[in-house]
Amino acid sequence: MNNFKDLRKKYKEFIYKSYNISEDENIIKIEYTFEIPNLSIFNPTIEIEKRNINFKNTNNDFVRKLVFNIGMIELISYWKSACPKKVIIECGNLNEEQITWFKKLYYYGLRGI
Repeated sequence: MNNFKDLRKKYKEFIYKSYNISEDENIIKIEYTFEIPNLSIFNPTIEIEKRNINFKNTNNDFVRKLVFNIGMIELISYWKSACPKKVIIECGNLNEEQITWFKKLYYYGLRGI
């Protein structure tokens, strides 16, 4: 069942379900939720020490867009487990230029050139 075509046939979708940003005095924690239906749910996390960060609020558009786009890169690691044809983004939006950019990254950036 490790054949690329067999995996794509069995697992048709990869879903970027959500991201969450939380923080305490010392750490900003980012948790992502990705799912390949009928295979697994993935919850990678990133923890960032605040000691050298000089902003007061992680709840703003810039930070949310940054975290969302980091998730678009993070998802590649989990998408590779089955390479579903369809990637569904439930927690954000991409314009046509962004869609083209990410497709190019996913398709050509993963070839090992």
